[in-house]
Amino acid sequence: MNSDIANVEGCAFTTEELQRFHRFYKLDWDEAGLAAAPLPERIRHFVSSIDPDTDSTRLQAWLRTMGIIDEGEKSDAAKLYEQFEQFDFASAPGFSQRLADVYGSDDVSKHGIGERMDMAKAAYYNEHVAPLDYAAYKQFKESSAPRPVCPYQHLWDAGGADKEQPDTAKFAHVMTIDIGESCAAGLTLAAINGLRHSVKEACQEKYYAAAVINSSCNDPANAKPVFLPTLDASGDAAAALRAAAQLAIDLRTLNGTKPLLMLANGTVDASALGILLSTSDVVTSEMFAIDVAPNSESSRTFPFVALCDWARLSSGRARAEPGTAEYILTSPDLVLRSSEWMPLGLEIGFVAHRRFAAAVESILLAASCPPPHTRDALRKACAVESAYPGPSKISAWTHEIRQHFSPLADTALQLDGLYDELARIDTPWARRHRLVAGDAGAKAVAGARIAGLQAMRGLEYSQALALELAASIAWTQGESATDQLFHSAGTQSLAEVLLAGTDECPGTSQAPVEPAADAEVASVPDECPFARMYRKNPSQFAHIDLQSIAKHRSLNL
Repeated sequence: MNSDIANVEGCAFTTEELQRFHRFYKLDWDEAGLAAAPLPERIRHFVSSIDPDTDSTRLQAWLRTMGIIDEGEKSDAAKLYEQFEQFDFASAPGFSQRLADVYGSDDVSKHGIGERMDMAKAAYYNEHVAPLDYAAYKQFKESSAPRPVCPYQHLWDAGGADKEQPDTAKFAHVMTIDIGESCAAGLTLAAINGLRHSVKEACQEKYYAAAVINSSCNDPANAKPVFLPTLDASGDAAAALRAAAQLAIDLRTLNGTKPLLMLANGTVDASALGILLSTSDVVTSEMFAIDVAPNSESSRTFPFVALCDWARLSSGRARAEPGTAEYILTSPDLVLRSSEWMPLGLEIGFVAHRRFAAAVESILLAASCPPPHTRDALRKACAVESAYPGPSKISAWTHEIRQHFSPLADTALQLDGLYDELARIDTPWARRHRLVAGDAGAKAVAGARIAGLQAMRGLEYSQALALELAASIAWTQGESATDQLFHSAGTQSLAEVLLAGTDECPGTSQAPVEPAADAEVASVPDECPFARMYRKNPSQFAHIDLQSIAKHRSLNL
């Protein structure tokens, strides 16, 4: 853990100090016999008996920052306002007569009623108890409110149901990108360019947290919300593929420097899957669904659905069973939902559709936690809002995946060998999975996917993406021979594949993808050298607790 983080964007305390102070805050003072003890006595007890390494002066400074101070340090105004808040208005003579003004209004919101009640209490207190200016009281409360300097503060923040929901737009350092608004006409070249422009803006210093959300992109045919629509290849399919790949790179680059949270309350088309997989910090609802079946219309047009990401599935933090990617990408009827996405380690939370908007507001409040704790605060907020998404349809076939599909991942076994094996066992599950073998087009897609996974597993991300993009472009141009699609492994760099054809301007009404400079094109975050070593021989790292390390620093495994 890095304990040298200090004075970062308004956070004056190190990570180690914040953990110590959090322990003080959450201590059971009843059990310690100090429930009624003053704050200085609690601090002395904590420093002497619980954590002698804690600096009591720094702890006091943090408590003052959090709005928790000793009685002796309170100003006269603070004592007056505290007495006002503790005054028993229920039994105060004549106060009940003022309630008609509180409730007699067209504004019946909880916030409006609460505001009028506070004003009535202040007026009564000023007339009958002690001089009190309501405007000065409100200003004092706002200026002395605890500031979010601890990554765990949102877990105990007293934002009860009787308070108005804060306006997340007020957090100027949070950049939100509305995919629905950008893609109202589909995932066209113009829409992708617009999204890329928003991502570039999110990289500016004035923003820290970036949240990608959906609100208005709906499929009129079935009235279901859509998070990422089908990639529009009506003009130049190669240009569309290059643009989508560049957007995924931009998002990964952004995610390498600041938090990138995707809130996917809708379907994702397989052709746009690489964009979604630009971050594993994804929150979904029951409306989330992806159909990657090789016999789907989208897969026939764009068969290589983020193969460079699927190739790393079994070596990622979820440790998915080898062969899982092969099983998913060749299944004729498997629709991936939140219940499959979460166990694979590809999302961090599930929120029901009916309360998704409220949960998003609550989660985004954690973005006010300053760097370097913002990402961790967002993840914890997602965990608080998250619920169980339901059982996974993939987990039910773990034994079959291990027995029949893992050889596709470990050897050069082709799809025909798998179908022969499934024909011999002849179970309902095997017969259903073999349906792809009876569809020439679907079988070609499935076979090309298997070959692509095998070719990409030994490559770094930028090499694998270059190979996937080149193969996808070749497919849209009529090349379907598997040996030709992946023969160029390692011969073209990612920059060469992305820049190829940018001088051409095909006859289309859509704007071509913005040409990128060589430095921009090659800006895929470098893969950790230890990740390459791990992928080649995971047993060498069996003694290392990677899960614990990942809590403090992201690993690109």
